[in-house]
Amino acid sequence: MVLIFMLCICCSVQSQDGSNGFEWENPIRKGINGYGMKDFFVFEERDSLYLVGTEYPDPFKGYLGPNLYAAKEFNIWEKVSNLVETDRIPKDAWYKDAWTALELFKHSGTYYLSFNNRNNSENPYQKLGFGLAKSESLHGPYEVINKKTPAVKANHGSIVFAPDETPYLTYDMDGRIYLAEINLDTGLLQSGSVELLGPETLKEKYRYLDAANITKVGETYHMLFSQFFGGYIVRIYHMTANHPKGPWQWSGNNPLYTFLEAEADLKVKMVYPERHGFAPPTQVIFSHDLFKGQSGNYFMVYHSSEKYSEPYLVIEPIKLEDDGTLTLLACKESFQKILVHEE
Repeated sequence: MVLIFMLCICCSVQSQDGSNGFEWENPIRKGINGYGMKDFFVFEERDSLYLVGTEYPDPFKGYLGPNLYAAKEFNIWEKVSNLVETDRIPKDAWYKDAWTALELFKHSGTYYLSFNNRNNSENPYQKLGFGLAKSESLHGPYEVINKKTPAVKANHGSIVFAPDETPYLTYDMDGRIYLAEINLDTGLLQSGSVELLGPETLKEKYRYLDAANITKVGETYHMLFSQFFGGYIVRIYHMTANHPKGPWQWSGNNPLYTFLEAEADLKVKMVYPERHGFAPPTQVIFSHDLFKGQSGNYFMVYHSSEKYSEPYLVIEPIKLEDDGTLTLLACKESFQKILVHEE
């Protein structure tokens, strides 16, 4: 099967030569939290796509997540379950309130939910803690493993497996990316943390680092991360390696994206109570991830560029070259389409 990607604004999902495909329009809102979501993660199983992310609270009803959303295609999602029974969490638990940057993975027949959290009543300004929860069902409910203490207090923790299936935790703290081996049974670190990316490794290319996401495709690990250049300029970079510990090599196609404040959509999409005159600023985008989707293709997922409004889902097709280069095929365009040619 040869896959051809193209940008198209027509409504048909079949080309003149009979090729099949599907299309969607970014940002995607239908079926997900109407008050905004960000830090998206997509998990594929049995030809279905599942979505988790950081959910904004309903100002009328309160917190809505963490939830699991499902779709057969990108443009229509449906809430299928609540992943954690939040009403059963003790008031003094360290993982009480935030539930940010969620991710799902399956290992040895068990489903795991990773999350970044804290207890706002104890200290609303402390760094987030990294936690793991597990379930026998993808739909949950998930039971938190490390209830006594987080694995580490940092930001945007994420799990990646080495070629020998050893699990590692990556996270960012103070503008650097760190890596440590983690025990899935306890949810705690198995080794000390080492600096994966920082001033010493990136040298003159270094800026403030954020939100590293690592995806393995074949034998190659692909890492996406953000660098903050000040003045609300954020650039997304791509590196590759043969092991989570590296060494990591720069892709020849950097930066993949540059997000500027001037590009932000200023229109508020939802109705808010008077005391919530506008949604929190969300224009600066730090979270990008790769996932495997329809017909075995890979896609980029991130949240939309909204300055004073709600962030929503954005999905874009990518092409992975034989040398590991990642090519964006319709960067930041609203209308997207994939055509699949059968030989």
